Amino acid sequence: MRRIAIAIAGASCSGKTTLAESISRTLGATLIRVDDYYRPLDDICYADRCRINFDHPDTIDHERLTADVRALLDGQAVEAPVYDFTRHTRFEYTERVEPNSVIIVEGLFALCYPALVELCDVRIFVEAPHEVCLERRIVRDVASRGRTEEEVTERYHQDVLPMYEQHIGPSGAFATVRVSGVNRLEL
Repeated sequence: MRRIAIAIAGASCSGKTTLAESISRTLGATLIRVDDYYRPLDDICYADRCRINFDHPDTIDHERLTADVRALLDGQAVEAPVYDFTRHTRFEYTERVEPNSVIIVEGLFALCYPALVELCDVRIFVEAPHEVCLERRIVRDVASRGRTEEEVTERYHQDVLPMYEQHIGPSGAFATVRVSGVNRLEL
Protein backbone atom coordinates (compact mmCIF):
# COMPACT_ATOMS: atom_id res chain seq x y z
CA MET A 1 0.00 0.00 0.00
CA ARG A 2 1.33 3.43 -0.92
CA ARG A 3 1.04 5.79 2.01
CA ILE A 4 1.29 9.58 1.84
CA ALA A 5 2.08 12.17 4.46
CA ILE A 6 0.49 15.61 4.67
CA ALA A 7 2.21 18.30 6.75
CA ILE A 8 0.07 21.15 8.09
CA ALA A 9 1.99 24.10 9.55
CA GLY A 10 1.36 27.77 10.29
CA ALA A 11 1.29 30.31 13.08
CA SER A 12 0.07 29.48 16.56
CA CYS A 13 -3.75 29.42 16.48
CA SER A 14 -3.92 30.00 12.73
CA GLY A 15 -6.32 27.08 12.20
CA LYS A 16 -3.91 24.16 11.73
CA THR A 17 -5.61 21.80 14.15
CA THR A 18 -9.10 22.52 12.85
CA LEU A 19 -7.98 21.80 9.29
CA ALA A 20 -5.99 18.70 10.28
CA GLU A 21 -8.87 17.21 12.27
CA SER A 22 -11.30 17.90 9.45
CA ILE A 23 -9.05 16.24 6.85
CA SER A 24 -8.41 13.36 9.23
CA ARG A 25 -12.15 12.75 9.74
CA THR A 26 -12.89 13.06 6.02
CA LEU A 27 -10.10 10.73 4.87
CA GLY A 28 -9.93 8.46 7.92
CA ALA A 29 -6.28 9.50 8.22
CA THR A 30 -3.81 8.99 11.05
CA LEU A 31 -3.07 12.27 12.84
CA ILE A 32 0.30 13.02 14.45
CA ARG A 33 0.48 16.20 16.53
CA VAL A 34 3.90 17.83 16.54
CA ASP A 35 3.08 19.33 19.97
CA ASP A 36 3.19 15.87 21.54
CA TYR A 37 6.88 15.72 20.64
CA TYR A 38 7.99 18.56 22.89
CA ARG A 39 11.04 17.30 24.70
CA PRO A 40 10.32 15.91 28.20
CA LEU A 41 11.26 18.35 30.95
CA ASP A 42 10.66 16.30 34.08
CA ASP A 43 14.19 17.06 35.28
CA ILE A 44 13.40 20.82 35.41
CA CYS A 45 11.22 22.36 38.11
CA TYR A 46 7.85 23.74 37.01
CA ALA A 47 8.84 27.39 37.54
CA ASP A 48 11.83 26.95 35.23
CA ARG A 49 9.69 25.13 32.64
CA CYS A 50 7.37 28.15 32.56
CA ARG A 51 10.25 30.32 31.38
CA ILE A 52 11.20 28.15 28.39
CA ASN A 53 10.53 29.50 24.92
CA PHE A 54 8.37 26.67 23.56
CA ASP A 55 8.03 28.48 20.24
CA HIS A 56 11.60 27.63 19.19
CA PRO A 57 12.03 24.54 16.95
CA ASP A 58 14.71 23.09 19.26
CA THR A 59 12.06 22.35 21.90
CA ILE A 60 10.71 19.52 19.72
CA ASP A 61 12.22 16.04 19.64
CA HIS A 62 12.17 16.20 15.85
CA GLU A 63 14.40 13.17 15.50
CA ARG A 64 11.80 10.98 17.17
CA LEU A 65 8.97 12.74 15.31
CA THR A 66 10.66 12.10 11.96
CA ALA A 67 11.42 8.49 12.88
CA ASP A 68 7.78 7.92 13.92
CA VAL A 69 6.42 9.42 10.69
CA ARG A 70 8.87 7.31 8.68
CA ALA A 71 7.76 4.18 10.57
CA LEU A 72 4.08 4.97 9.95
CA LEU A 73 4.79 5.47 6.24
CA ASP A 74 6.51 2.07 6.29
CA GLY A 75 3.35 0.51 7.77
CA GLN A 76 4.54 0.18 11.36
CA ALA A 77 2.60 1.32 14.42
CA VAL A 78 4.39 3.69 16.84
CA GLU A 79 4.14 4.60 20.50
CA ALA A 80 3.80 8.39 20.32
CA PRO A 81 4.39 10.63 23.32
CA VAL A 82 1.50 12.62 24.79
CA TYR A 83 2.16 16.16 25.99
CA ASP A 84 0.60 17.87 29.02
CA PHE A 85 0.40 21.63 28.41
CA THR A 86 -0.65 22.35 32.00
CA ARG A 87 2.65 20.94 33.32
CA HIS A 88 4.93 21.78 30.35
CA THR A 89 6.11 18.20 29.98
CA ARG A 90 5.06 14.82 28.64
CA PHE A 91 2.76 12.40 30.36
CA GLU A 92 4.44 9.17 31.43
CA TYR A 93 2.27 7.11 29.08
CA THR A 94 2.37 6.95 25.29
CA GLU A 95 -0.37 6.48 22.73
CA ARG A 96 -0.29 3.73 20.14
CA VAL A 97 -0.68 5.21 16.65
CA GLU A 98 -1.56 2.89 13.78
CA PRO A 99 -0.45 3.47 10.19
CA ASN A 100 -2.98 4.39 7.55
CA SER A 101 -2.94 5.27 3.87
CA VAL A 102 -2.76 8.97 4.84
CA ILE A 103 -0.62 10.31 7.69
CA ILE A 104 -1.22 13.93 8.76
CA VAL A 105 1.56 15.73 10.63
CA GLU A 106 0.10 18.86 12.23
CA GLY A 107 1.84 21.55 14.19
CA LEU A 108 3.70 24.79 14.41
CA PHE A 109 6.99 23.19 13.34
CA ALA A 110 5.72 20.71 10.73
CA LEU A 111 7.74 22.41 7.98
CA CYS A 112 10.81 23.36 10.04
CA TYR A 113 12.83 20.15 9.84
CA PRO A 114 14.25 19.17 6.42
CA ALA A 115 14.13 15.41 7.07
CA LEU A 116 10.44 15.65 8.01
CA VAL A 117 9.61 17.93 5.07
CA GLU A 118 11.15 15.35 2.70
CA LEU A 119 8.71 12.70 3.96
CA CYS A 120 5.62 14.82 3.27
CA ASP A 121 4.01 14.62 -0.16
CA VAL A 122 1.64 17.54 0.52
CA ARG A 123 2.72 20.50 2.63
CA ILE A 124 0.05 22.99 3.73
CA PHE A 125 0.75 26.34 5.37
CA VAL A 126 -2.21 27.95 7.17
CA GLU A 127 -2.12 31.75 7.23
CA ALA A 128 -4.00 34.11 9.54
CA PRO A 129 -3.38 37.67 10.75
CA HIS A 130 -1.46 37.90 14.02
CA GLU A 131 -4.37 39.73 15.70
CA VAL A 132 -6.66 36.78 14.95
CA CYS A 133 -4.07 34.29 16.18
CA LEU A 134 -3.56 36.19 19.44
CA GLU A 135 -7.31 36.38 20.11
CA ARG A 136 -7.68 32.65 19.52
CA ARG A 137 -4.63 31.85 21.64
CA ILE A 138 -5.98 33.84 24.58
CA VAL A 139 -9.29 31.96 24.42
CA ARG A 140 -7.60 28.55 24.09
CA ASP A 141 -4.85 28.99 26.69
CA VAL A 142 -7.09 30.54 29.34
CA ALA A 143 -9.80 27.90 28.86
CA SER A 144 -7.70 24.76 28.56
CA ARG A 145 -4.11 25.43 29.60
CA GLY A 146 -4.51 27.28 32.89
CA ARG A 147 -2.98 30.55 31.70
CA THR A 148 -4.06 34.13 32.36
CA GLU A 149 -4.82 36.58 29.55
CA GLU A 150 -1.86 38.71 30.63
CA GLU A 151 0.50 35.73 30.58
CA VAL A 152 -0.69 34.68 27.11
CA THR A 153 -0.37 38.20 25.70
CA GLU A 154 3.10 38.71 27.19
CA ARG A 155 4.36 35.35 25.90
CA TYR A 156 2.85 36.03 22.48
CA HIS A 157 4.82 39.25 22.07
CA GLN A 158 7.98 37.95 23.79
CA ASP A 159 8.26 34.49 22.19
CA VAL A 160 5.51 33.54 19.76
CA LEU A 161 5.69 36.44 17.33
CA PRO A 162 9.53 36.65 17.17
CA MET A 163 9.79 32.87 16.63
CA TYR A 164 7.13 33.05 13.94
CA GLU A 165 9.15 35.70 12.13
CA GLN A 166 12.40 33.76 12.54
CA HIS A 167 11.29 30.14 12.00
CA ILE A 168 7.63 29.45 11.31
CA GLY A 169 6.92 32.09 8.67
CA PRO A 170 10.02 31.21 6.63
CA SER A 171 9.12 27.50 6.78
CA GLY A 172 6.08 28.39 4.67
CA ALA A 173 8.45 28.44 1.70
CA PHE A 174 8.32 24.61 1.78
CA ALA A 175 4.53 24.57 1.42
CA THR A 176 2.94 23.17 -1.70
CA VAL A 177 -0.38 24.80 -0.71
CA ARG A 178 -1.19 27.95 1.29
CA VAL A 179 -4.66 28.41 2.79
CA SER A 180 -6.37 31.09 4.83
CA GLY A 181 -7.17 30.18 8.42
CA VAL A 182 -9.41 33.21 8.97
CA ASN A 183 -12.65 31.37 8.31
CA ARG A 184 -13.47 28.01 9.77
CA LEU A 185 -11.45 25.41 7.87
CA GLU A 186 -13.66 22.36 7.76
CA LEU A 187 -14.25 19.92 4.92
